[in-house]
Amino acid sequence: MSKALLISMIGQGRPKKEGQSSYDLIDYQFQDGEVISTTVFGIALYKYLRRKGEDIDLLLVGTKGSSWTELVVEENLLEEFEELIKLLEEKERERNVEENLLKEFVKLIEKSLNAEVKYVLLNSPPSPEEISQKTIGVLVDLFEEKNYNKVYIDITHGFRYMPTVVLLNLMILKKLWNFDIEIYYGFGIFDTGRSEGPKKVARLNHLEDLIKLSEALSILENTGDFRHYYKLVSDNQEAQQIYFRIETNAQINNSNIRELINTPVNSEYVKPIHEKVRSKYLEPLKADRMEDRLKNRARFFFERGQYLKAVLLLHEALILLVGKLKNMIGGSCLEYRQREETKRYLDQLDYYEWRVLKHLRNACAHGTQPHVEARHAWENEEKFKEVMEKGFEFYEKIKNGKIEV
Repeated sequence: MSKALLISMIGQGRPKKEGQSSYDLIDYQFQDGEVISTTVFGIALYKYLRRKGEDIDLLLVGTKGSSWTELVVEENLLEEFEELIKLLEEKERERNVEENLLKEFVKLIEKSLNAEVKYVLLNSPPSPEEISQKTIGVLVDLFEEKNYNKVYIDITHGFRYMPTVVLLNLMILKKLWNFDIEIYYGFGIFDTGRSEGPKKVARLNHLEDLIKLSEALSILENTGDFRHYYKLVSDNQEAQQIYFRIETNAQINNSNIRELINTPVNSEYVKPIHEKVRSKYLEPLKADRMEDRLKNRARFFFERGQYLKAVLLLHEALILLVGKLKNMIGGSCLEYRQREETKRYLDQLDYYEWRVLKHLRNACAHGTQPHVEARHAWENEEKFKEVMEKGFEFYEKIKNGKIEV
């Protein structure tokens, strides 16, 4: 069943005076035209989402100086819990809200909203480290218990950097729990002045898009998988199939790669990013020969510490390179018999670089003790890197005719 969480920042507002509110009562108008009147935007957003059918919990993030008492506006509750509210207001003025007092007040908020409410209480002002430490701790416990599939975040109130830190915390947790993020801002008097009429509520879709783009670029950087990136930035329908063929070492026409590289992106701000993506990740795929493409992929994974993929690809690139140079392998397809014949030929040449790379490849692929010549590289990362670098150099020397085969 779908379950969501709303995270709302609680600000300080104006200095609290006897009988006066820290925040103005504002009519917040949502994109579908619905208007909800509250002093603190997070409460309006919570009520709106509930009315839209969301099964949603509420997490409040504020400081010892935040205007917590603004969260309850019902007259009957204000009268019933007058003593508690006065005590809390006094602590708010002193910027010294106490945990036990806030805990009791949160029960009142739960009663007001008929909801489950959690809170994070920070110093005033809080350090970014404190925000992360306390917020992440609460969020991890909540995700373990509830496994939310969507998180709404209200960035309207609070110290200006608080929503930024909380949002970055969410981006980290998103790597561990798969949930969507929606970001909201409620415009107030400080934004638009005391103009007549309701204040606009903005869903900040662009920030959500930037988060998704950042995630897609992380995937591309670490794995070479460009499918998520292309899904976000273009209408290219062939990226999925092209990636599949590259990943399975299938034959692929260079014209398909060129089409992929030259695909126009759908947003102006993406264009300079795409130029770097093209040169860094896509151009190396545009090799005229499959063996060069394999070698380029080996280099890509080697530089990212994905050594198994790297050694397998470099090993196959060398076989294909030598096989084609000696006409043992045809240009269009690679048969098992041709591959084995080329391997035997390379064994007969008895180049040290090939022997060590072959033994290292076998050990990595099968998890078995390697031949003595490769054992040092199998047991030590720096030695492994040396063998791989010599393997890349060996490939280039064969390709350029500096080593006779």
